[in-house]
Amino acid sequence: MVKRYFLSNKDIKELSNAVGELGPIFRNAKKVEVYELNETTTVYLIDDKPLVAKLTVKIDSGQREYVIPLLTYFYLNPTYIPSYPTITVDDGAVPHIVNGADVMRPGIKDISGEFGIGDLLMIKDLKGRYVGIGISLMTSDEMKSTTKGKVIKVIHHLGDKLWNLSQELLKAK
Repeated sequence: MVKRYFLSNKDIKELSNAVGELGPIFRNAKKVEVYELNETTTVYLIDDKPLVAKLTVKIDSGQREYVIPLLTYFYLNPTYIPSYPTITVDDGAVPHIVNGADVMRPGIKDISGEFGIGDLLMIKDLKGRYVGIGISLMTSDEMKSTTKGKVIKVIHHLGDKLWNLSQELLKAK
């Protein structure tokens, strides 16, 4: 059962202060609607646009909460360039990622930015389009020096449930 409700101005301000780089998206909003899909996934509709999600992700033995820009955000705001580290994958990796696969080291063409284990990474194709968002399974230095194996757990990609829900919500408005 989906729970939907609007945030108060006070809650919007608190959220904007807690989400780092994504804060201005919330601070500049006229209204923020919360769309709780389940206990691990919440989508935030900012001025009727699904732009941000909060995901609880199982990593190793525990869970961690991530607040991420939805890929929809990049397509609605093509000038937005996130400050997150970015991984560029080859054309052979893209179909696997959009079918839900994690990123394997041989498919990576470029690693930009410094990051640690568990950090958010933006995943782009060779044309510079965002195709996914993942969590690093190793540090940037380790990733640069390894040649094989799974290196990124993908938590959001083009064509997944969050992407499809975002498209439906945009059409509905």
